[in-house]
Amino acid sequence: MFQHYRQPRNQGRVAGGTLVVLEGRMEDAEIHFYVRRDPGDLIRVGYELIRDRSPVAPLSLLTSLIQGKPIADAEALTLEQFAEHYDLDEEIYPNLLIALEALQAGLAALRGEPDPFRDDGALICHCLHVREGRIRRLIRERQLKTLPEVRFWTRACSGCRSCREDLEEILESEERLSS
Repeated sequence: MFQHYRQPRNQGRVAGGTLVVLEGRMEDAEIHFYVRRDPGDLIRVGYELIRDRSPVAPLSLLTSLIQGKPIADAEALTLEQFAEHYDLDEEIYPNLLIALEALQAGLAALRGEPDPFRDDGALICHCLHVREGRIRRLIRERQLKTLPEVRFWTRACSGCRSCREDLEEILESEERLSS
């Protein structure tokens, strides 16, 4: 992973590609993700980072993994498959999520659908810019039950921690909904 941070791959625009802009998902990061359908339903992807470079390694890894592959493979890619391909430890899974979300938003745009993460609701964690929709989605997808699990997967409540009560209320609400 370190090599992809130092020498990122697939940075830059993709000529004729569809642009998806992901902003406000990580502190000061803005990601421009480009995706294009090539002949044979193969995928061509690229990205640009504005301000915060922290997602560069996950984006480099992801784009290297799917570049030139069938779009169906990119659509079916899971977090676990992504991490397993590079033999990455579970402790960095949350860092990979932003890259997968960029891919999913790009594929949706390619299909003419809206960004599935565009309206992620109220800002809950102001320190790390984590929105309610993302928290709820990850609670459901990852079956999170505790505040430390939510903190691990979303990074919410790992700054000043003033959002702790809001997170506890969201956890309780999701628990009631799943019962």
